[in-house]
Amino acid sequence: MTKPRVVIIANNIDELGGAQRIVHVLGQGLAERGYQTDLVGLMPATPKHSYVSAPAYHSTTLMGQSWPPAIPPSGLLGKYRPAVRKRRATRDRLHEQAVSGLRAVLAAGPPGVIICAQLKAMKYLRLAGYDGWQVIGQYHASFEAAASSRDLRRALRNYQDVRAVTLLTEADAAQFADAGLQNTRWLPNPLAFWPVDAAPLAGRTVTYLGRLSTEKGPEILVDAWSRLDPRFANWRLQFVGSGPLEGALRAQVAALGPAGQQIDFLPPVPDPARVLLNSDVLALPSLTEGFPLVLAEAMACGLPVVAADCSPGVRVLVRDGETGLLAARGDARDLAEKLSRVMGDSQVRQTLGAAGRTFVEYLQAPRVLDQWEALIAEITNGH
Repeated sequence: MTKPRVVIIANNIDELGGAQRIVHVLGQGLAERGYQTDLVGLMPATPKHSYVSAPAYHSTTLMGQSWPPAIPPSGLLGKYRPAVRKRRATRDRLHEQAVSGLRAVLAAGPPGVIICAQLKAMKYLRLAGYDGWQVIGQYHASFEAAASSRDLRRALRNYQDVRAVTLLTEADAAQFADAGLQNTRWLPNPLAFWPVDAAPLAGRTVTYLGRLSTEKGPEILVDAWSRLDPRFANWRLQFVGSGPLEGALRAQVAALGPAGQQIDFLPPVPDPARVLLNSDVLALPSLTEGFPLVLAEAMACGLPVVAADCSPGVRVLVRDGETGLLAARGDARDLAEKLSRVMGDSQVRQTLGAAGRTFVEYLQAPRVLDQWEALIAEITNGH
């Protein structure tokens, strides 16, 4: 039986990040299983990151340049009027490029299945039109995050008539359904790698791996670090990533004195496995998450994890005291206590790391791809 064509659409497919890694893993996996697969990004990212050395899928970016940011409001409106007009014209041109380009991609082959990885992508798909296609929408954050922002309204509006909407946990799928979104399912994100051997846990390094932004709570981790007992003076904390809080975090660290000298800042890395396999604990102090990929990746590497209890996705992965430790969200004191428990006992680290690695085996890419194939078969067979 001929497999349907699959088009995966995301805001961008070139940036270094978890969402991008996921769509490339999905695109490569489906293409290797015989689906004619196109991976489509709305806008470009600089620098462009390559996720798959020999892609079996076709990829394209629709806009010729990055979306220009808005000009801040000013009382001197006349000063900015020419720039405002120019920026508006650029946005109109890029908008039309994306819509017409998406129409061309869809027209290049028979209708099949479209996977909209993000809400903005669905907005453009609606403008381009998708007659004859079966559409699967995705949302990668928690229901709580959606309800506390405009995302819930956007999801209800943009995904109202698609065949299925995949959420990352059973709890989130149920909450979106209760809010009025039809055809919800839950389907976890696949891991991009599965190390042959677990991390040796032979050092004394705590790692934060991700964007340095408010919702990720890195400043809470710095606060927690400052509360650790002096017996951990031979441990180090590394922040691997970049983002808008980097300057403030560096200032916060500089003010710590000796404890701050144990903290390093490293740039984002294209190969998270290398960093994780050379770490001894992963800390996730986030205020909000969906189904955090970095948490699952760390567990796949056999790292013990200490995570803020901030979403159903975190609670699915971290069974407190079994596959990791949960700290109260936003509570630096509790985070410090949980880090101390792990850092202070090598046996705890080994036990939690091994249990976490076993637990996330179900997230290996082949197993998650089996679920995607089942969903694709279901919606294309008219069930």
